Amino acid sequence: MASERRRKQVARQVQETVATLLLHSMKDPRASFVTVTGVEMNHDMTLATIRYSVLNSQDKPRVKKMLEHALGFFRTEVANAVKLRTAPKLNFRYDDGSELASRIDQILDRVLPPEEDLDEE
Repeated sequence: MASERRRKQVARQVQETVATLLLHSMKDPRASFVTVTGVEMNHDMTLATIRYSVLNSQDKPRVKKMLEHALGFFRTEVANAVKLRTAPKLNFRYDDGSELASRIDQILDRVLPPEEDLDEE
């Protein structure tokens, strides 16, 4: 079992590797609109859960299909970049945090009074 420090270190390496591959090595144009938002490693570092977001939310299904199709390529490249006994299995999960934050902002804008009214009091 790896220490928390080592898991974070490996997660950072996996994130950098996958982000670089998406930006420079993928020939699919949809890859340029994907952002790797984070990576979590399990306790024995055999599974990496890669969180990603997409610029246009309508492209989510196509991007998910593209990532699943390129899973072997990503795993091979991660195995070459990260020195571990076994290459971690990769699991891509859509990160809807930015969409949730946007919805919260919209709700707060409707509920809270405008800022000019607050300055007058």
